[in-house]
Amino acid sequence: MAEASSYPDVLVVGGGVIGTSVLYHLAAAGVRGRLLERDSVCGAASGANAAFIWPQAMKRKLSLEMTLASFEIFPTLAEALGEDVGYQRTGGLLAADSEAQIPILQEYMSAQPGVGLPAELLDGDEARRREPALGPGVPMALYMPLGGKIDPFRLAIGFAQAARRLGATIEAFTPVRGFVVEGGRAGGVLTDRGTIRAGTVIVCAGAWSGEVTRLAGLEVPVIPRQGQMVVTEPAPFKLHHCVKPIKHDQDWELYSQARPRELDYARFGAGQTEDPNLPPGKGMAIQQSGSGAVLLGSTSRFVGFNQRPTESGIHYIVDHAMRILPGLGRLQMVRAWAGLRPFTPDGLPVIGPTSIPGLVLATGHDGGGVGLAPVTGRLVAELVTTGRMSMPLEKLTPERFATAQSAAAERRVR
Repeated sequence: MAEASSYPDVLVVGGGVIGTSVLYHLAAAGVRGRLLERDSVCGAASGANAAFIWPQAMKRKLSLEMTLASFEIFPTLAEALGEDVGYQRTGGLLAADSEAQIPILQEYMSAQPGVGLPAELLDGDEARRREPALGPGVPMALYMPLGGKIDPFRLAIGFAQAARRLGATIEAFTPVRGFVVEGGRAGGVLTDRGTIRAGTVIVCAGAWSGEVTRLAGLEVPVIPRQGQMVVTEPAPFKLHHCVKPIKHDQDWELYSQARPRELDYARFGAGQTEDPNLPPGKGMAIQQSGSGAVLLGSTSRFVGFNQRPTESGIHYIVDHAMRILPGLGRLQMVRAWAGLRPFTPDGLPVIGPTSIPGLVLATGHDGGGVGLAPVTGRLVAELVTTGRMSMPLEKLTPERFATAQSAAAERRVR
């Protein structure tokens, strides 16, 4: 018993914003946690995004409810964590670049009251008054106040440092090679540093979560979706909002694939993943960092675990950004990169216990991980400490895929 008492209560696998949030919320609840990260904290998708928090760009129902819950938490995080996480509520502008796109904005605007979200149509002159960097070719924009930005590195490190102060431990460069499963229950993981035991293991490995859970014999359909990003030198102008251009349909399948065609969606109980109420600029975001640099992105492609940006993808991003912000053409592009988002067949996160007792998942947030991190951490801590969550998230359980797979197999037998 003396040896067992030295084990952490919980092992968290993955050191992005989801994993560090889970670790922090567990520590705040008095749970002894230990986080294992195969690389460095915030080294994958969490550090490769535009850090754009916009509830009105989320899927409706569960994802939207969760994002709104997180949106209420963000203003309190700096005080709670004792760290400046760079949060600013800026609101967002979805801008048309031609008269032909005005009906797209009007159609999207008409859907907002039905889901209880505020929005305001602005003519070109009013849009430029509020956001002077917008070009003269912008005839109309849609203003949505529920938007903001955050520094993802500060956020993840803020969660991590606060968790450490509460007694949690973090080990970077410690990849998981397997699981300890005894008596049908997960009781730890295998690493290059040896076996690490714990009462519960929580996988928060982002795009790699499917690979990690496969080590335990589970098939969870979380796959990588690549997004490319560009950052400029500091700009002489200031952006007052997060801004989104509307992607052009003729380029969609080249750079913004909604879903991989080869995936057997019926097998995973997933229908159409695209939500007609999503902004037409979904996936594109432009925001300015505290240094004045402008972040542009992103593409959305299924290329496995390839993290190399492409020249054509970067041109695609810059071209769409310059349609509404022509001043970007005077800036030098200083860096480009690609991150991998955790995509699921039904477009929803995977949060909850698996068929292996003691093994829990918190992953599959796709491009919304930063925005969903605070509420995900809180919900997982509730699950570990009380056995239930304060939001009705039955549709997010990992078992939804296992049930669909069994049903698909039964249909094939018939």
